Amino acid sequence: MSKSNDIFLRKIAKDSKSMYDIDLESYVPISDKVYKCKCSNGQEYYIKKTELYAKEKYHFLYHQGVENVLYPLQNKRNEFITEQDNEEYYVMPLVPDVYMLNEIKAEKMINELSSLHSKTAFKRNLSVSKSRRKMEEILEYLNYKFVAVESFIRTIEAQQFDEFSITILKNYQFILDCKKELAKVNKKVIQAIKESKSVYYCFLHNNPKLDHVLVNSGRQYFISIEKGKIGIPSLDIAKFYVENEDLNIDLGRMIEDYFSKYDDEFYFDYFEFLVLFIYIKGLTIIEKDYISSQSFISTAQSLQKFFKTFSIEIRK
Repeated sequence: MSKSNDIFLRKIAKDSKSMYDIDLESYVPISDKVYKCKCSNGQEYYIKKTELYAKEKYHFLYHQGVENVLYPLQNKRNEFITEQDNEEYYVMPLVPDVYMLNEIKAEKMINELSSLHSKTAFKRNLSVSKSRRKMEEILEYLNYKFVAVESFIRTIEAQQFDEFSITILKNYQFILDCKKELAKVNKKVIQAIKESKSVYYCFLHNNPKLDHVLVNSGRQYFISIEKGKIGIPSLDIAKFYVENEDLNIDLGRMIEDYFSKYDDEFYFDYFEFLVLFIYIKGLTIIEKDYISSQSFISTAQSLQKFFKTFSIEIRK
């Protein structure tokens, strides 16, 4: 632990009684920003230095009546976030996470995402200027990645074929399928933007990893909401799918059930666009724009699985 962090924690421990009515005695660093602390009565807490706008996020969720978020303790000023020496932090009660199979936890997480989205939902028209500019940036990036893939394939084809290169060339079809499918769903999303379509926005967790939902006493709580933001719910579900693609569960059924509450194909189209974008973005490029072979095969196989999971037929 750095000297500055040690001074910071000592100051918090000293002021904990006046700010929180608790008496912090000891602390152990978990990371650069998170510390596990113990009170004189044996109770344990986490102290975490916060991200930008954490105060506003917790305030928004609390006043929207969102109950599946683990909130920090409120200090004597009735605030979730406390400022100390130009740094903001919060004190979180230590809630044990009951062990649960990841397959079961994933089902619980998508249910809690659905609840979070529903509690904070509101309608807003897509911004033509902002949305088109963002989409143009994404398409420019995708074009760069696909050009790098084509260069990689030409290099493989120029070499003497072996078992490894044949595997790469066989998997290339799924990258091409992705390119075609991205072009198709992009047209649909662009059309919605042109129409300035009215769609649901909500508070997104924006980092829906299984470690970020606690299960305790029959209830589920989201933690680590600092990356949360207002956006279209498809983003949370896209990240949820990519995080859990390897689980032995019917992700297709779970996600289709989630989108069934929206009487509009836009949300699934946008979900599909985002998943494909995440996979292509994840292709590892090493020096001189050269694609990593291992990353190429892994991405191609993930794309194949995605198309199969949602019965997506690619136009030839």
